[in-house]
Amino acid sequence: MRTYEALYIVRPDLKDDEIQTVAKEVENLIATNGGTIVRSENWGKRKMAYEVKKFTEGVYVLLRFQATAAFVARLSNHFRLSENIIRDLIVYFDEKTLRLEEEQKKRTEADLRASAAHADRDRDDDDDDGPRRGRRHDDDDDDDGPPRRRRRDRDDDDDSD
Repeated sequence: MRTYEALYIVRPDLKDDEIQTVAKEVENLIATNGGTIVRSENWGKRKMAYEVKKFTEGVYVLLRFQATAAFVARLSNHFRLSENIIRDLIVYFDEKTLRLEEEQKKRTEADLRASAAHADRDRDDDDDDGPRRGRRHDDDDDDDGPPRRRRRDRDDDDDSD
């Protein structure tokens, strides 16, 4: 069995319980045909880029599942025949994408932990650290940079050649 991802759009004029019924029908169809549901997400009502079957909005449902290739054709046929589903897309979900998704999730969690630690460290906002100064904005005139040549000196050097 291979892993697939299906995104289907349910009509926006249905009530919440009817939308849940449509989602349960799809999940039961997968389960009764030997497939397994890996992940199911209801993204809610969203505006579509263009009108589909006279609707400008739709309820997006993402479903990741494992099934055979023959069943995917049957599921696609079910989506086409259903009056409540206005658009669908089923794609093969490869293992490389799954690994990349897991790595991204780990990086996001690590970034959140690092930003939380950074926020704890920055809570000391009493400005007792002193001014931050660098060479570029150094104004104490201690001649710590190279001497600047005057424009006349540069012009004189050009004439001597």
